[in-house]
Amino acid sequence: MKGLLVKDFLLMIKSKKVILFMLFIGIIGGINDISFATGYILMVLAILSLSTISYDEANHGLNTLFTLPISKSDYVKEKYLFSLIITGIGFVFVTILGCFSKSGFMETLIILSTALLLLALSLPFQLKEGNEKGRIVLFVVVFGCTFLFVFLNQFIPKFFQSIESLLNTLDPIMFSVGLLITSFILYFVSMMISIRVYRNRVLD
Repeated sequence: MKGLLVKDFLLMIKSKKVILFMLFIGIIGGINDISFATGYILMVLAILSLSTISYDEANHGLNTLFTLPISKSDYVKEKYLFSLIITGIGFVFVTILGCFSKSGFMETLIILSTALLLLALSLPFQLKEGNEKGRIVLFVVVFGCTFLFVFLNQFIPKFFQSIESLLNTLDPIMFSVGLLITSFILYFVSMMISIRVYRNRVLD
């Protein structure tokens, strides 16, 4: 597990120019709107953590990787742990960034929860279908959800009004913490699903 983590961190360092450029865009974009920087940076880091799967699969690399004393379960657990660590680093970064603005900490928690939910949805597809096919499936799911929200907002406006009214009655702290706990639970459930799915995957 430690060796896999070191490998993925080295892969991320190899892409440091891309990461620094995207972080720069996030900071510049957050000068007037820190919420943009918070969401942008966390989402970018979460998605970049998935790119290590693409590196592993390149040139049938998984066949070579699994000649080492690691199991498919270890591989899946490491990907979830690595993505969690990278997202956590991003969370610390945007929290420090938020100290220099009027950004609320609860807002950052909500965006962190969203990033974890995105990973929980993405990783099973990425691991089951491979990086390229996984991206297509994820795009279809995200596009479908977006279309659904637009449809509901356009033709059933009272739906969102009811949700907004409900959220206004909730305590912001309790809602943010509850959402974060829920996202961690779903992240763990996603990992269990991925382990079972990946064990049955036939490697190319």
